[in-house]
Amino acid sequence: MDSKQLALITGVGKETGIGFETARQLADLGYKVIITSRKQEIAEQLANILINEGLDVVPMALDVTEETAVQAITRQIEKQFGRLDVLINNATLFPDQYNTVDVALNDIRNVLESNFIGAWSTIKYLTPLLRKSAHARIVNVSSGSGSFGGEGYSLTNPWRDVISVYSISKAALNALTLKAALDLKNDNILVNAATPGITATHEVLANFGGRPVSEGAASIVFAATLPKGGPTGQFFKDGKVVAW
Repeated sequence: MDSKQLALITGVGKETGIGFETARQLADLGYKVIITSRKQEIAEQLANILINEGLDVVPMALDVTEETAVQAITRQIEKQFGRLDVLINNATLFPDQYNTVDVALNDIRNVLESNFIGAWSTIKYLTPLLRKSAHARIVNVSSGSGSFGGEGYSLTNPWRDVISVYSISKAALNALTLKAALDLKNDNILVNAATPGITATHEVLANFGGRPVSEGAASIVFAATLPKGGPTGQFFKDGKVVAW
């Protein structure tokens, strides 16, 4: 069996994204990294970029909104690797500017399915494989926009004065982080959330103070590589606990 720690990252959809850079940084640290995208061909294209850099990356298809797809990838990983060491819930729909009243409820459901229920689904089905690890970690990629405090945009200081469904989904994800941390404490699985902050995953975001993607991804890598006995149920940015 491969002695490398095995990490899975959901929602790796583009070369300029947080998930892609997180995969690169973890692989640079010696991890074998499974990158997943809704389409196998996209996962393969992105994986090949990292493989050509000499990194150990495996592409797999995964739509976190499809429960059967999460079950299928769980079986695939169990058969191929036998365990999982790190789960990073990065899949996200963003942005939206829906009004509370003037909105199609299906649009809300789509965001919550991707950003919240999808993360719950991966935790539900992949935890048995994480229990086989001596140093299991779950990292939920969240956002300060889903918190009540901290720096930058938040629920009390929303971007453009709009609390988006994205923000609400991240608030729910933060709550799920706390729940899972408590539920899995006896399994020695550390469950934390991390915010990359505003990052320039799109060029336009640089105009709003977006920092390099490499800096945002480092927050996630920090939570994914916490030492044994490290904190659980926390919300990190740049290696520091920030307000929920």
